Amino acid sequence: MNTENTGCLTAVARGIALVVVVPLRLLWDAFAYVMGFLWRWLLAPVGRALGWLIEHLLVIPLRWLGRWVLAPVGRALWWLVHTLLLIPLRWLGERVLLPVARALWWVVDLLLVTPLGWLWRHVLAPVARVVGAALAWAWGIAGRISRAVGRALRWTLWHAVGRPLAWTYRVLLTPVGHWLRAYVLRPATEVARAVRAATREVWRALFGGPRRPGRGTTGGPGAYSG
Repeated sequence: MNTENTGCLTAVARGIALVVVVPLRLLWDAFAYVMGFLWRWLLAPVGRALGWLIEHLLVIPLRWLGRWVLAPVGRALWWLVHTLLLIPLRWLGERVLLPVARALWWVVDLLLVTPLGWLWRHVLAPVARVVGAALAWAWGIAGRISRAVGRALRWTLWHAVGRPLAWTYRVLLTPVGHWLRAYVLRPATEVARAVRAATREVWRALFGGPRRPGRGTTGGPGAYSG
């Protein structure tokens, strides 16, 4: 791009910028002038007047009230509470309640804590140890007796019930079962099988066999399908 074209573009851009920026700058300067005028001749005096009024009508009276009324009243109230409540309560605690509590604890310790401690150390603890040892010894003896009784019951039940049942099963029931299976059940099964086979042969001879797959006719009497 040559120098002449660049100069033309720069001139056009500057012209557009002047057209846009100059009105905005004029508006900004006017706004700043108006605000400065208002601040100098209106807002600042009004603010100073309000500050003077708040200072003289609120802050100074409150400060005077706190210094000359509230603070003396607070000190007087604290003196009254301290003199009429705290000092009597402290005296009552130190002179009455604490001695009474010490006396009560001395009585409780003398009549209850010390006798109970002596009773526990010299009576209850030894008795508890003796009873515990006796219970442990009795528990062991009971376990031995229980095991002996269990062994005796097992021996008795075996010789009274188990051994006769085992002998009966081994000597009587087993041979009888073998005999029944060999001479009753097996022949009966063979007879039943022969009867079923004969029945099927008779049925086929009289009514024919069942329909074979692929045939459209039904078998009648004499249509034997062997």
